[in-house]
Amino acid sequence: MKDLRLIVIVILVIFCFLFFVNCKTTGNGDDNGNDNGNGDDNGTPDTEAIIVDHTCTDLSQIPTEWIDKVKEQLNLHYAHTSHGEQIIIGLERLAQANAVYSLEVEKKSTPLSSKYNFWYENCNIPSSTNHLTMMDGQYYDDYCETYVSPDLYWESDYGMTITRSVLNSFNVNVSFWAWCSQQDYYSQAETQRYLDRMSQLETEFPDVTFIYMTGNAQSADQNRLDRNDQVRNYCRENKKILFDFADLDCWYNGEQHKEDGIPTEHPHYNGDQAGHTTFASCENKGKASWWLLARIAGWVPGGDSL
Repeated sequence: MKDLRLIVIVILVIFCFLFFVNCKTTGNGDDNGNDNGNGDDNGTPDTEAIIVDHTCTDLSQIPTEWIDKVKEQLNLHYAHTSHGEQIIIGLERLAQANAVYSLEVEKKSTPLSSKYNFWYENCNIPSSTNHLTMMDGQYYDDYCETYVSPDLYWESDYGMTITRSVLNSFNVNVSFWAWCSQQDYYSQAETQRYLDRMSQLETEFPDVTFIYMTGNAQSADQNRLDRNDQVRNYCRENKKILFDFADLDCWYNGEQHKEDGIPTEHPHYNGDQAGHTTFASCENKGKASWWLLARIAGWVPGGDSL
């Protein structure tokens, strides 16, 4: 009888342990049990998908030490066409807005430093631990290309060769490519090819973090929404890192803009100041970029500082 009771106790202990572990690893929300409101689990890069969207633009939530950690550890490789310029413009404007100035002899105010220091070069990666550093474009066979269409990064075998060459030749550990308006007309199969090729690169370069992206939301096209949802669902299901460019387009001041029921670029962002949009939209994407990079560096919203 005592042996039977002992067996029952052991079984109960094992059951309770497994139940506890399962709750800790599959629950929604961040590590503090809070739902972040964007549908992802907001976990760490190693365990959950990271989805950065319109809910991820409040830089005041990111401790300064994590901003510094991004500048110290991450070197970005970024490929894009004209819409992708929005992220670069946004990062530049954030750096300028937070700059510390000094009055020189000739009475010109020049920036000395910024909390959000940003330094990018075409087809080269700057060397600095005091800036967020970025290589802008693709470099191959002594040729620099800063207008990078899908076939020059992932879509063609030649593009994959270029990307592999960059990742093998330059000191970068984060790589991503931005859509233009291809998702307006790309098929499900073409978008799946993007997802498959990005996953292939992840396998080939395990020391590089790859950021997936949705296309812009400047059209009220059902196919565009479906293809972006295809990317979102894939990233959530496969624990990828996603910069939700389209979602950032649609939201302003807590309001999501829709046309015929389809989320589209908010009227506040309609303009052509830079990258086919407004400076405000660029700055918003710059903020989301810092949030995403802090997540990649290891920051968990609501978690402890370093």
